[in-house]
Amino acid sequence: MGNRSQQFSVAVHILCFLEFNKEGRTTSELLAMSVNANPAVIRRIMRKLTKAGLITSTLGTNAAISLAQKADQMTLLDVYRATMEDSPDIFIIHRETNPNCPVGSKMPFLLDGVYNKVQTAMENELSGITIDYLVKNGILGIE
Repeated sequence: MGNRSQQFSVAVHILCFLEFNKEGRTTSELLAMSVNANPAVIRRIMRKLTKAGLITSTLGTNAAISLAQKADQMTLLDVYRATMEDSPDIFIIHRETNPNCPVGSKMPFLLDGVYNKVQTAMENELSGITIDYLVKNGILGIE
């Protein structure tokens, strides 16, 4: 579960579950059952979501997890940034190319522009999708 893209999708799963179950009590064990993952993995991702201000949790016998803000104000870009805090770029350019090669010497420069366009387009798309939208149109919309 160390894969960054899996962390993003699990984080979205956690947030959608919290919105779906907002009237109920949610624990990391319940989330782990829904995700079909180890509770330790869920707690690790939850720490990132807490640090980003997306969720809150209480400790003790009646511990519970909830969204820290309204689901219609929480975008997938927020989730992406929370889970990818250590390396937010979707692509990493290999910069140790051969400077004497006509292809290798130009490749990092050529890819910079392409990758920046793709990154910007992805972030624009993610900023327009909320957790509320996913729950209402995906989860609650399924019969």
